[in-house]
Amino acid sequence: MSDMPPWHPSQPDHELAADVRAWLGTPAAFALFGRLALDQVAYREVAAAVDASGRFAQNFTDRGIRSGLWGPLLLFGDDADRRATAQRLKDLHAQVRGRGKGHFEGERYSAMNPALWKWVGTTSLLVFHTGYVTTYRKQLTADQHEVVYRTILHVTDLDLPSEQARIPATAAEAAAYYDEVAATVLEDNEFLQWANATFDRLPVPTLVGPRWLRTAIAPWWRILTPVLGRPAKVCAEGAAHPRMRELLGVRWTRRRQREFQLYLLLLRGARRWLPRWLLLDPLALNRLRYERLRARYEKPQLTSFAPPEAAEPLGPLGAVSPAGPPGPGAGTGR
Repeated sequence: MSDMPPWHPSQPDHELAADVRAWLGTPAAFALFGRLALDQVAYREVAAAVDASGRFAQNFTDRGIRSGLWGPLLLFGDDADRRATAQRLKDLHAQVRGRGKGHFEGERYSAMNPALWKWVGTTSLLVFHTGYVTTYRKQLTADQHEVVYRTILHVTDLDLPSEQARIPATAAEAAAYYDEVAATVLEDNEFLQWANATFDRLPVPTLVGPRWLRTAIAPWWRILTPVLGRPAKVCAEGAAHPRMRELLGVRWTRRRQREFQLYLLLLRGARRWLPRWLLLDPLALNRLRYERLRARYEKPQLTSFAPPEAAEPLGPLGAVSPAGPPGPGAGTGR
């Protein structure tokens, strides 16, 4: 198997893989389809852990911003930064263990539970996979689905040293695993419904700007966020697994389908016509620019510093003569 990334020009379907990678660096990928991650808290133990941490209840918007900022570091940092970020993410999750409270009283949880880690890791990857497949301009073949999945998997480092926690290696395996968990594990719970409703009334973030500014924009924020968040709600519902639609009580009407198609059309147009500097996260843009420049420097370089070998003399019928070049009259019969 080649060690080259799927987007390297030497690899088959490298253009598709390169487009997938650009999608990973587009904030809209997370903003419009991040709500798909609600499937994580349809897994009761995950919901108990997240509820007990209190990080969502403290400020749901801040939590989303922090999640969004992890992505570029994991996907577009240099190798050392990516490894360090992935390890820090694992170290922080290792602290998440205990018993639930309130509605989850007595529910034991541990983020390092292989089953939970596999579910959260796989669904995190599928947020981007599902978003890309949904917004692609035409129907993808099964092989192209695998290219999309393999590209996303290539840039993530979320596996634990446990076969039970290992994220599925192919898109087909991931789909089968998701279907199995959806049918046997996912269920409604109080935190799932609270999180779904909170997406429609996000609090003013506290991570950006001074307090007086947050106070000033609060009235406008309450009015505008339901409107601005509408595309994300519809896109996530349109791309969601049938089991999640059922748990969230989604009523998918023809009008909602037309609205969904409109958002997809606008997103495809933006990705096709708008400049990359306007679409990409700064870290992703910087990384892709660096790689293009590096390729230009590498293109004219020699492939070897060794001197070319001297041509060996050929014998009769093109065979190499062991005795060296023929002398005068050799091969003439005289």
